[in-house]
Amino acid sequence: MEKRQQERQEVSLSVEVLDPPHLGKVELRTRDLSKKGAFIMVRPEKCLPVGRVVSLRMSGILWGEESSTISARVVRVTEEGMALQFLDFDF
Repeated sequence: MEKRQQERQEVSLSVEVLDPPHLGKVELRTRDLSKKGAFIMVRPEKCLPVGRVVSLRMSGILWGEESSTISARVVRVTEEGMALQFLDFDF
């Protein structure tokens, strides 16, 4: 049964994880995006534990802005990456 409350859109956006810094300044990509979160493509060994709060810079999210800084919580980890729930952002 599908648990999602928001419709997801397949979209590839550039994402930089600002905190925690151990991921480095690697350019990651989203697989999909909704009003409340995103799935970030990242190797399993670089994924963060469920519950961890991260700070991200995502390009091209807000109308007229080049990039946005967003806080998000890791809610699921898979072999393809991690699902994030936005904490302070809703578009």
